[in-house]
Amino acid sequence: MMKNYSLVIALVLFSNLFSTECIALGEVELVFSSAVEVSPRPEVSIYDIVEAKNLDDDMANELKKIVIKDSSLNVLSKTELAKILRTIKARFVLPNDMKIIRSQSVISRMEVERKIKNKIYSNCSDCEVQVQISSVHNTMANDWTLDLNIDLTKSTLMVPIFSVKNSENRGWIVAEIKKYQNVPVLNKSVKIGEILTEDMLTLEKREVSNRRDTVLKIESVVGMQVTRFLNAGQIIQYTDLKKEQVLKKGQMVRAMVGGADFEVAISAEVQEAGAIGEIVKVKNLDSQKVFAAKIVDRGIVRIE
Repeated sequence: MMKNYSLVIALVLFSNLFSTECIALGEVELVFSSAVEVSPRPEVSIYDIVEAKNLDDDMANELKKIVIKDSSLNVLSKTELAKILRTIKARFVLPNDMKIIRSQSVISRMEVERKIKNKIYSNCSDCEVQVQISSVHNTMANDWTLDLNIDLTKSTLMVPIFSVKNSENRGWIVAEIKKYQNVPVLNKSVKIGEILTEDMLTLEKREVSNRRDTVLKIESVVGMQVTRFLNAGQIIQYTDLKKEQVLKKGQMVRAMVGGADFEVAISAEVQEAGAIGEIVKVKNLDSQKVFAAKIVDRGIVRIE
C-alpha cells in the first residue's frame, strides 16, 4: 500500500515539476478535462483528447503516437494520465479522473472543435476562441483526419477531412470561428491627420475578425498618423493609419553624406513627402543634382 501511495505522490510531483518549468519557459500547455468526447475509433490518441496552447507540429506528432488502445477504457485517473505523459515536456492541467465518451456519430463535433481550437492557439496563445461546427461530412470512415494547414484567420472555415486509408473518401467540415483578444482601443475620438500617442489607447478584450489587419500592440502604432475619423471605443486597423509625414515636398533639409570617419552636411530640397525610414528624392540646389536619401529624423536625411 505504501509503495502505491509513493508512486502516486511521485507522479504528481513529476507533473508539477514540468508545469513550473514550462510556465517559466513559455512552452506548451496541455489541459485535460474531467469529461471529453471523441469519435468512436478502436484507438484514441492523447492528441484526440487534449486541449492545448502553443502546440507545434512536433509536439502534436508526439501526442498522436501516445495511443490509448483499449477502446473499452472509459475513465483515466490522474495517476494514469501522469504516467502516460511522463515523456512529454509541457505544463499539465490534470483532473482527478477523466471520462472518455465515444460519440454516437462517426465524427465527433466536439473533437473537431477541439482540434481546430488547438491549431488556432498554436499561433495565438493569448486569444480566446469559440468554434461552432455548422456542417459535417456524413459518409466518412472512422479513420478520418483533418487537414488544418489552411488559413485559420477567417471567420468561416472550410476544413478538408479525409480517410487515412482511402484518400478518395474526402469531404469538408464547415466551422464558424470567433476570436477574442486584448487589442488597443481608442479612449477618445481622433480626427484625420492626428498622431496617435500612448495615452490615447487602452487594451480591451474584443472580438477580432481580421487579425492580419487589426492592430494588436499599442507600441506598434504610437507615432502613426490617422487617415480617417475614428470614434472612441473603436479598435484600429492598419488601413486606418499611415506613418507620420515628417517632411513635405519643397522643404529644406540637412543632407548627410559619408560614414563614421568622414561626414559632410549639405543643404538640400525635398522633392517628395515622406516619413522616418522612407527613401525620398532630394535636390542639391548648388549642383541641381537629385539624390536618393533616407529620412532619419525631422529635417535630416542621409544620402544613400
